[in-house]
Amino acid sequence: MKVYVLHASMNGHTKDFATALADGAKQVENTEVFLQAVEETDPDDLKDAGAIMWGSSGYFGEPNLKMATFLSKLGQLWFTGGLQGKVGGVFGTTSTQHGGVENICRALQTPMQHHGMIFVSNTGPLDENRIKYGTPYGATAVIPVESSQDSPMNKASDPEMQLGKDYGKRVAEAALKLSK
Repeated sequence: MKVYVLHASMNGHTKDFATALADGAKQVENTEVFLQAVEETDPDDLKDAGAIMWGSSGYFGEPNLKMATFLSKLGQLWFTGGLQGKVGGVFGTTSTQHGGVENICRALQTPMQHHGMIFVSNTGPLDENRIKYGTPYGATAVIPVESSQDSPMNKASDPEMQLGKDYGKRVAEAALKLSK
């Protein structure tokens, strides 16, 4: 089963976070995981996917321009029903705690609903990390902007990466169950 993890990353933060979801999906038997930038993704390739996860960094609580451009290219798949019944998940990153990361995830769910995809919520046991970092809308991370261009790239926290990995696995597992 093919699983696509697509990211719209402006400065590398979202791409780095997407690796956690891809790593989780790779744990599921019989999966072939494709981790790619949305601008390098041919929408027609998604017709063969069992699961699709897409994510974006945010600007004022909305997905970035790269993601908006990608979503605008999915019209033919919508018209032909090419994504109907596929399993989906979303993820988002922001640079501040109140940057709208939950809104980004909710905005990324809407195209999945229009395509007739089956969205997998990011729920799980309410442990300390899920209470502090989790959201049912998708996988999220708050990654502060670097203090200077010479600074090393900031990364999602270990708990955020683990929740992303768990979510990637959950989405792939749901797709595998539905494929049987």
